[in-house]
Amino acid sequence: MDKKTNTLKIAFLIFLAFLAISVWTVYIKEPDNNVHIFALDVGQGDSILIQKGDQQILIDGGPDDKVVAELSKVMPIEDRKIEEIILSHPHADHLTGLMQVLERYEVGSIKLSGAAHTTQLYIDFLQKIKDKKISTSKVTAGDKQAVFDRGEIVFLWPEEEQQDADSNINNNSVVFIFLYGTFSALFPGDLEIPSWEKVVVKNKSTISNVSYLKVPHHGSSNGLNETILDILKPKIAVISLSKENKYGFPHKQTMDLLQKIGADIHRTDLQGTIDIIVN
Repeated sequence: MDKKTNTLKIAFLIFLAFLAISVWTVYIKEPDNNVHIFALDVGQGDSILIQKGDQQILIDGGPDDKVVAELSKVMPIEDRKIEEIILSHPHADHLTGLMQVLERYEVGSIKLSGAAHTTQLYIDFLQKIKDKKISTSKVTAGDKQAVFDRGEIVFLWPEEEQQDADSNINNNSVVFIFLYGTFSALFPGDLEIPSWEKVVVKNKSTISNVSYLKVPHHGSSNGLNETILDILKPKIAVISLSKENKYGFPHKQTMDLLQKIGADIHRTDLQGTIDIIVN
């Protein structure tokens, strides 16, 4: 065998190896029959994807464009549609990444808290929704919707009279519980303790002993207290945040309380994107 033939053979083998890797990459991204809750590693912000097969609900978009790269890692490679986006509240660390999501994906519908907010970012976001003719609706406590094959979302906050009553946008966060069989996941945005107390009073039986809690406000001490956690008692607690963030999140007080109730704690700053699978 001459040198030229040998070189061509090696090149062909390399090509076959890359082809095999490409095919395997597509294969492992094909949807399974489980529900996945991905806490996406987007830095100092929030973005969570609930996915079953080729259907997705995206909650928030993080502080920058990183969400697009993270979505590409977990969504089926040919899937370019996100069925629903829920924006918990329009602070930049939850909203910014959605601007690129709207550019890169077809979006079926968007749910908003309805709270007034006048930053240029939020104004631009609302304009982009309008330009793309995406259906939007305002969430009100008590709303329900069927999702996937046998799941349900129940919205717990904000109440209609609350939406413009509090200047703290965190306290107007969309709060909802996702139910799938015996599994329950609670998503409270950045809700702070004063509003938590109102949510708990009206929904104690619904939010007791949840399977999964998205820890509010990135583990801040103003997001949870012992009374609230004694009701929630989450088996799994997920905190979305960046390494060495300037706020000192997660606060020791919050970590101590989560450890006290025996929650299985996961953090995106330590683990990257977190995939919790609901069989």
